[in-house]
Amino acid sequence: MKGKKVFTQREIKEIATLIRQRCSADREGQKQIRAKMRRIGFYGQDDFGVFDMTEEKFYKLIESGRIKVSDGGVTVTPSAQRAKRVAPVTSTQMKAGLEAWCGEEPYVLILGTFPSEKSLASQAYYQNKSRNSFYKIMESLFKRREGLSDKDFITSNHIALWDCMKEADREGNLDTNIKDYVPNEIEKFLFLHPTITAIVLNGIGDTAKAFEKNFSVAELKQRYRIIPLPSTSNANAISFEEKQKCWRVVKEIVEI
Repeated sequence: MKGKKVFTQREIKEIATLIRQRCSADREGQKQIRAKMRRIGFYGQDDFGVFDMTEEKFYKLIESGRIKVSDGGVTVTPSAQRAKRVAPVTSTQMKAGLEAWCGEEPYVLILGTFPSEKSLASQAYYQNKSRNSFYKIMESLFKRREGLSDKDFITSNHIALWDCMKEADREGNLDTNIKDYVPNEIEKFLFLHPTITAIVLNGIGDTAKAFEKNFSVAELKQRYRIIPLPSTSNANAISFEEKQKCWRVVKEIVEI
């Protein structure tokens, strides 16, 4: 073996990023990226017989145990995502969701169900601000510097934003209109961001149901606090003050 088969979580994250970059780089760029991976100790083809390495192939090596992950001297592996998958999607109306917003050291992951039409058009979370008080609540908990973008405001406070659904067949904005969907790889994301200690569900209705249906909740509860909170949508009849009080737990988590 030219390299090694045990890597730290930080190295795993770095290798996954390099693999993603290599897949879209030109020949010279691929050579430079391959050299960086080898300096970490990862030789995909030589040690594991995998030609044309992708993130999916990389994580399969981890899940199979051929690559092991060391976390503070203890060898760990990511929880297998034993999702109760929805029926195969045949609709042509599938809409792609958004990439996760995540900074260097997120402490809490906030999950919604699927972005609104306005958010999809803007490629940013919670942009239907006249109908959703998410940023109003966050700004009541954390000081926002003038001119800071929504993304930078959230991630600078050690918060990651994502959704339970990667793609969805939905007319309009209502979660109740979702016919089919594909779940996001939440457990892989958590594995790549070991600083996260809590998962907050934005909504105790559809968001909580989608989370419970598609992810290994019992296993996740062994490592994370899972906190369903009242939806920040203005359609939720709970008063702003009540929502603000419930959502204060996010501030408590990031300030521990």
